[in-house]
Amino acid sequence: MLLKIKVKPGSEKVRIRMNFDKRGQKEDPFLKIWLKSRPEKGRANRELSRLLKKLFGEYSFISGATSREKLIKVNGDIGIVSKNVSKFIKEGT
Repeated sequence: MLLKIKVKPGSEKVRIRMNFDKRGQKEDPFLKIWLKSRPEKGRANRELSRLLKKLFGEYSFISGATSREKLIKVNGDIGIVSKNVSKFIKEGT
C-alpha cells in the first residue's frame, strides 16, 4: 500500500490527522504528522522513522526521504495499519 505523508516538524506535541476536504469527503488521502523534533541534523526524520515503524512495522520510502512531503510503501495488512493509525489518533503516543 502506498501512503502520502506531510510532516510538520517543531510542533508542541506529536499528532496525526487524516486529510479531509471541506465537505468531509476523503480526497487524495494523506496523513499529516506533527513532530516535536526540529528539522535539524536529521532529528525530525529520525523521530518520524520511529513513529512509522511503530505504526506500520515494515515500510520503505518511495520518495521524499529528506523532504516534508513523503511517499512510503507500507508492507503490512491494511486492516492492521488502519487500526494502528486510528488508535494513535484517538490516544496519542
